Amino acid sequence: MDTLKIKWHKRAQVYFDSINTWYLHNLGEQAASHFSKDVLKTTELLSHFPMMGTVDAFYSKGKRIYYSFLIHPKYRIVYRFTKTTLYIVALRATAMKG
Repeated sequence: MDTLKIKWHKRAQVYFDSINTWYLHNLGEQAASHFSKDVLKTTELLSHFPMMGTVDAFYSKGKRIYYSFLIHPKYRIVYRFTKTTLYIVALRATAMKG
């Protein structure tokens, strides 16, 4: 399989930006940089190997199958793909509330 083009849905991009801003203001520039690099490295890896993720039952409805993959200790990336494009549809927090 060839490398897939990466396309972010607007809502996923906005959420990514807001998480990155939170890291910057609350944990510092280095933490924000690590978070951004983790996300971008993971999307690049998934563009080469999109089947690495697991099927995401929450998002998969009907014929469309969505996958998720841990991108950072507290976040998962939710995506789907076609023959040519990897669509980043959401970022989801994995931390349990307690």
